[in-house]
Amino acid sequence: MTDKRNRVSWKSKLVDKTFLEACIQELTSNDREGSGLKASSWVVVAEKLKTYHNFIVDKKQMKNRYDYLKEKYAVWLKLKNKTGNIYNPTNSFNMTNEEWEAEAKLNNYVDKLRNAPLPCPELYTQLFDRATSTGVHSWGPSSTLPHPNETFSTHDFEDTEKDEPAPHADTPSSTVPQPTSEESSGRTKNKGGK
Repeated sequence: MTDKRNRVSWKSKLVDKTFLEACIQELTSNDREGSGLKASSWVVVAEKLKTYHNFIVDKKQMKNRYDYLKEKYAVWLKLKNKTGNIYNPTNSFNMTNEEWEAEAKLNNYVDKLRNAPLPCPELYTQLFDRATSTGVHSWGPSSTLPHPNETFSTHDFEDTEKDEPAPHADTPSSTVPQPTSEESSGRTKNKGGK
């Protein structure tokens, strides 16, 4: 006989809040393992859920929830950072039905944000900031590029050489005006007769 796992319902916002807070606390004290929590941290999070809510879940169920919340946060962050000032202080988005439908075609999690705002966005930000990247120019902990908040001075690039652009092969040299020998030596003809 196989051991069948019980299906759990994560519908309680309080359970999610406790889950997020416990994950933040574990990341603060024990750091990350890959993009998630360490094995010992999952045990602590599960114990807190059981103690505070009598909510019993295993590691795989918690990891699935963690990944789901991370994806939902990434979509929320993308919408929040979208130009046009569509995000408002009530933690919702001012978008037309057409805009929602266009975004929903790009990501399945959009509809979940359309019907209900992201609860406790500050907890999501604490947990997933720097662990979530959105867009082509985004940065994440596994990025090979420097963090976008790092600043560089010009002396960091002093050793680099600037290459002169090569002339285009299809541009005839006769169309590019060349300085005369007098112009290049600094002497020009005085056309005013002075």
